[in-house]
This record gives sequence, structure tokens and C-alpha cells, in this order.
Amino acid sequence: MAVSLENPLAYCREKVSSEISSLHYATLFQTDEFKAFWLGCFTLSHELRQACLKQLEAGLTQVKLGWWRNALADAANNTNPHPVITAISKQVIAKVPPEHWGELINKVASGCEPKRYNSLADWQKDIRGEMEPWAKLIQARFGDAITDCNGLLTFWTESNRLCQVLRMAKYLDQGFQPLPVELLAKHNVTAEQIKRREHTTSTEAMFKEVSETLIEQAEQAWKSVPLEQRLFARPLRALFRMRVAELKVHERAGYKLLTEQKIITPFKKFSTAWTTQVLRW
Repeated sequence: MAVSLENPLAYCREKVSSEISSLHYATLFQTDEFKAFWLGCFTLSHELRQACLKQLEAGLTQVKLGWWRNALADAANNTNPHPVITAISKQVIAKVPPEHWGELINKVASGCEPKRYNSLADWQKDIRGEMEPWAKLIQARFGDAITDCNGLLTFWTESNRLCQVLRMAKYLDQGFQPLPVELLAKHNVTAEQIKRREHTTSTEAMFKEVSETLIEQAEQAWKSVPLEQRLFARPLRALFRMRVAELKVHERAGYKLLTEQKIITPFKKFSTAWTTQVLRW
């Protein structure tokens, strides 16, 4: 019996995919089944992050995360599952070993903690570690199309690192500065300058270099991803291309990433999603 995705999709859209969001456009041309899976994954991440960031007491956070761990581990037996579980699919979630959900939840919780990286390699390793638990879920959904996720995980990692650069102003307000000490030192930029939002020719050069490096590494990784994986991962590809488009807007404005967030137009998001889905750019 087919499961209605109307309510789960509505729930996920309300949480992570408003009509003007990048994620809305990135999944716009997907079938309801694939759209529900991807929005379900992003909503699950959102729910777990909110449990970590919004709870005032550590005990309450553990209760909420524990609820999610049990709900995911026992999804196959639940006759009234959470909308996120229905969106991803009870059958898919049931294919994932129950103990895996604790690892995924711990990685999401770790990603909510402000960190300081010494090197670019440390930064990459940490973000990739946050991505890796999701590979098990993707493999459960797409089966034989996913045997080796290495290229896809590398692409996703570099795309998320680029997103952290673009959201620098937002992260600074939360007490988090992702750029490693190694990169700051190379451009003679201090952590205190970043904290004070000082925009200089040095910060401009730093942001230009790190952004171009992340884009290059992401594009190289994407080329190594097998065609079958590229097809179902088009929402991730569309999000990456939207971030590149946003970076170009920052580039024209002098990379003032410490104080500004640029938003690309809905038409740009739409056209990026369309060329990704149809032309497979």
C-alpha cells in the first residue's frame, strides 16, 4: 500500500524548505518520493540540531536526542511514525543498523559545538566526519547505485565547507569561526581581527583563496562520482552551484564575508536547479 507523502512533505517544507529557500529550489524538480527523502534527511538534521541548540539544560537535550534514537531504531515497528521518518521511509530507515543512529546523532551534536581548527586538513577531516554517518542512510535508500561513497562524501564535505565560509557573519554571532589558524597565519590575519569583523585586503585575499580552493576540490570530487550517484545527488549538486553563484556576488563586492550575507535571486535559484536537473551541469 502506497504511503501518502502529503503531510510529511508539508512538515519538512515548514521546517527547512520555505518557498524562497535554496533547498526548495534544489529539490523542485525531484519526484515526490525523492523530494521527501532529501527533505526528510535535511529535516532530521535540523531537528537534531535544534534539540542541541535550543534546550537550556543538558538533560533535556539528552532526552530529546534519546527519543529520536529510539524512534529511528524502532521505525519498522511504529504504526504512527514521525513525519520525518515517513518522508525518509520506514523501510529505508529499517535497513540501517539500530546502533548506527547513535553515531549519526552524536556527529550532528558534535557539529553544533564551536570548534577551532589548526589546519585545513583538520577542518576537512572534521566536516567529512560529520557527513559520513549519512552515507549509510543514502546507501540504504539507493541500494546498488551506492557501493562507494568516497567521491560523493568529498564533494559534500567541500560544499559544506564553502557554505561555512559564506555564512561567516552568522557563525561569528554564534561564537564560531571555522577558518583554521594555518590559513589566518598565511595571510597575516588574526583571530581578533575576524572577531571584530575587520575587512582588509588581507581578509579579501584569504577568502578568495580558500573559496577558490574549496570549489576546485569540490569540482574534482564531483567528476569522480559515478553517473548513477550524480543523478540522485542532483539536489546536493544544485545547492553547491547556488553557493558558487552566491560567492560570485560576494566577489564583486570585495569578499566582505565578515559582515554581509548575499542572497541570490529566486530566478537564479530556479535556473540553477533546472540546469542541474535537466542539463546535469
